[in-house]
Amino acid sequence: MFTKRIIFLYYILVVLYAINILGCGSDDIEEEPTNIAPKVDAFIIPKEFSPGEIIEFRILAFDEDGDPLKYEWSVDGGKLESTTGTKVKWTAPSDIEFVTVTVYISDGINRSVKRVKKLQNQSFIPQEPLEITFDPTPDPPLNLIVPGRGCAGIKLGDPYKKLVAVHGKPDNPPDRIGYFSYRDQNLGLSGFLDGIDLVESLFLRHPNKAKTAGKNGIKSKLDNVEKELGKAQEVDKNDFGGTRHWYWRKGIELTYDVEDKVESIYVFKPIGIAPSVNGIPLHQQQQIQKEIFKVLQGKEFFKP
Repeated sequence: MFTKRIIFLYYILVVLYAINILGCGSDDIEEEPTNIAPKVDAFIIPKEFSPGEIIEFRILAFDEDGDPLKYEWSVDGGKLESTTGTKVKWTAPSDIEFVTVTVYISDGINRSVKRVKKLQNQSFIPQEPLEITFDPTPDPPLNLIVPGRGCAGIKLGDPYKKLVAVHGKPDNPPDRIGYFSYRDQNLGLSGFLDGIDLVESLFLRHPNKAKTAGKNGIKSKLDNVEKELGKAQEVDKNDFGGTRHWYWRKGIELTYDVEDKVESIYVFKPIGIAPSVNGIPLHQQQQIQKEIFKVLQGKEFFKP
């Protein structure tokens, strides 16, 4: 009888244990599913910036649970127009080499997702020297003057290196305004470089022997020049007693002495055959050339 009671109690305990296990399993099934953190598709930030540049940063993210997302931006340099939203505008600083951009994306449930990128200031990046290539062959030929194009082996627009390759280093190297001159080599050649060391204009004087296609050069008579080039578009006086004949459309000026013989020749880019340069009226372009010529001839006249 005692044994039957023990067996009966054992069965009761087994049933209770089974009921307890089934109850726990039921609780697991009823738990809320785990929330998924936001995912980032793209973080759009450039690698470099220029001082003062305004750049737009963008972040593309989504949430699988459909939770609304919030964005918080920060930078350690420059100025953000706003610190929230999927895109923000940023004004770059001038004196900082690197700037770090950080954005936090939050669905309000999970821990925020973070993205970070760095930008570099272009002014701090060492610039590779520009390699200028050119053909060292004199063009036009050394003995030829081509109005509006070049003379004595040099074209307008040729790099300074081409000038040196053809004629050697000038006795008067380019100064702060770009003036250069050959003196001891008896070339009778000088001129101006522009702001990026390209030949802007050329000036010939005695003893240079280069001539135009019509065989006119230093010491040619006015009558012979006009047979080739026609009448000048403008005639005026310089500060040293000479008479200047300007052929604006051809890109050449000849200065005559009291005997009407050519004493200098100035070659420049033609004026008036194309629309005004950078919005500068033609008369102003002409005045600029006159001022350049005045400086150049003054340097030649007083040159030691």
